[in-house]
Amino acid sequence: MAGVNETLVNILGKFSPLLGGMGRRSASAIFMFHRVIPEGEICYDPEMATSKELFEAFLDWADERYRVVSLVDLLSARPKQGDGKKPFCAITFDDGWQDVFLHAFPLLRAREMPATIFLPVRFVGTVRRFWQERIWFFSRELRRRNKAESVVDHLMARFPWYPPLPAQGLDFKPLRRTLLERPSQEAEEFADCLEEVLGPGAVPPGPAFMDWTQVRAMRSAGITFGSHTLNHTLLICSDPKTARREIEDSRTELEGILGEPTAGFSYPWGASDPRLREQVRKAGYAFAVATDTNLIPEAADPYALPRLAVSSAFLRGRNGKFEPNRVNFYLFRAAIPLGKPKRASPVNSSGRERIRIAFVIDFIDAWEDGGTEKQLAQLISALDRDYFEPELYFLRPSLGLTDKDFPCPVRVASPLPAPKWSRVGVLYRLAQLFRRHRPHIVQTFFRDGTYYGVAAAKFARVPIVVVSRRNAGHWITRVDRLALKMINRQVDSWQCNSRAAFESLTSAESVPAEQIEILSNALDVDRFSPATEEEKSSIRKRLGLPDSSLVAVSVANLTPVKDTSTLVDAAAMLVGALPDARFLLVGDGPLRAPLEERARQRGLSESVKFAGTQSDVRPFLAAADIGVLTSKSEGSSNSLLEYMAMGLPIVASAIPANRELVEGVFFETGNPRDLADKLLALWSDPKRRDLMRQGNRQRALEYSPQRFAERAQSYYSKLVAKYSQGS
Repeated sequence: MAGVNETLVNILGKFSPLLGGMGRRSASAIFMFHRVIPEGEICYDPEMATSKELFEAFLDWADERYRVVSLVDLLSARPKQGDGKKPFCAITFDDGWQDVFLHAFPLLRAREMPATIFLPVRFVGTVRRFWQERIWFFSRELRRRNKAESVVDHLMARFPWYPPLPAQGLDFKPLRRTLLERPSQEAEEFADCLEEVLGPGAVPPGPAFMDWTQVRAMRSAGITFGSHTLNHTLLICSDPKTARREIEDSRTELEGILGEPTAGFSYPWGASDPRLREQVRKAGYAFAVATDTNLIPEAADPYALPRLAVSSAFLRGRNGKFEPNRVNFYLFRAAIPLGKPKRASPVNSSGRERIRIAFVIDFIDAWEDGGTEKQLAQLISALDRDYFEPELYFLRPSLGLTDKDFPCPVRVASPLPAPKWSRVGVLYRLAQLFRRHRPHIVQTFFRDGTYYGVAAAKFARVPIVVVSRRNAGHWITRVDRLALKMINRQVDSWQCNSRAAFESLTSAESVPAEQIEILSNALDVDRFSPATEEEKSSIRKRLGLPDSSLVAVSVANLTPVKDTSTLVDAAAMLVGALPDARFLLVGDGPLRAPLEERARQRGLSESVKFAGTQSDVRPFLAAADIGVLTSKSEGSSNSLLEYMAMGLPIVASAIPANRELVEGVFFETGNPRDLADKLLALWSDPKRRDLMRQGNRQRALEYSPQRFAERAQSYYSKLVAKYSQGS
């Protein structure tokens, strides 16, 4: 209500009988509260708080204007409608704060007024606090200690999805905004990490929520209870299985504790979409409430009931006391919804449709040839087929593979390699495929995949378009920049795998940071587990490598951007000091022959081994002492992740993407002398290598397939839910 002209409020507030005094069901209202606290007590979110004094005045106003009934009674229409009497209203509370028991409950009981409280079941009777309240306390403490700058680097190392924000990003409001885009479990882990950094004491001790004894006391006085999930989980940002568990198990646990059916559900933050509403219905709830500001319409969806949020902010007049005309004006605005209408959800209104995702790429000849191809295969495999329906769309045939090699159905826009003059035909056929198969989301990869995929998606009116950017844009020419400027206007979201790619998008292409999601690469950390000494010795013997000398490994395509020549030159500088050292180059590409010749000319035929492309690189990593990456540009290197998971110490080029990924030794990009010096220093320092092994392995666990699957599915679920919300 801030900023609303007080004179207008008073004038329109006097017309309240037109809204609620005619006994129509459309005039019924559900009021939503969160906290009721003594005047002057601080709440981390003022919009959640109502002072005890204003709450008491509100109850008197509601008693005069409405027939206050239970939410179940209001929805079941047991009170007779259209009898010329006052309209109905119900009072609800979200979260089950202890102050509701201490301050609101006595006032309700004195008036014999019913209410419904929606409980996050696993917070009741504990000392847990919501992550958003915890970070409010932590943000204050960071400012008090002037410590935000030093904490940012620690958080970025711990959370690969955390965007490259300045220290001001740790202020409460921007940090809450960032974390509300993440799965709730990650927000909890983020708060835990801040607590580890700051130590105990920033958050007040003691319970914030009611215990079960208090819940039962309220129930015996006519207060009813519903579910607010198990862990106050933001469902639209959750993967579907987590959302289902939160919805179903919270009802089961609540009914088990209270010994009576649980009819109602409240979506945390009021956020839902057709899929979530269908899950709530299937879980056995009779109704669910949201936070859309509206009176109850005649044909209300029982699983998306609107409520009117109440706090001190709009109850209090200029004199600091309860102002009924402000409430009346609020009702007036609720009865005449203003603003942009919501878009229809991409999935059908029944919520039973799987999310169809079309992944567009030029072609794939082998899944092992490149990092993007590997990660695309991992992404498709990570999508639960109960909820998602992925398909691959190729611009031209992938001649090296058959249909059984792909993890999902495949469609090809052009049956033959298309000459330049037929590009329009490829675009047309791709758009036709989209119209026929109606994906909800199109996601593009690589340059051609992006140009054709985005344009075809818009021609076919695909609801959501995502561009995948997996490098720092080293391929972008001046012509590309002009083309991308037009293409990017048609894109809803960008998915990148590193902060380096994130910063390239924001700085070089002016993409808004809020439209970019960092989905870090996945790695099978169980498969890439550290080798035992026995395994290492056995593999070295099989590969013909010395048992105790330095073995450095580089897994990379032999292309200019990988700059493997720098490693060959560094090897030439090292063989004098380490004559038995060996350098394994795993990978192939157009530069293999020139690199082999370069090694031969430097007398490195025995020292440098070209292993070619390998379907299984693990044995080569198991044989190595140090992992090396010499790239001039990366998005997020799969090779570095594999080194990390194997517990290898790492020497890598000092590009931003490498620095954000690993705890390693970094050399000046393209400088073989610096690389040679860094390799020799690390080989001469066993203690440092041991520390790096432990640190790298621990960081690699954050990239497990399970975490990747949760993040990917959460991302696509969020896109679909937010589309219908118009955000």
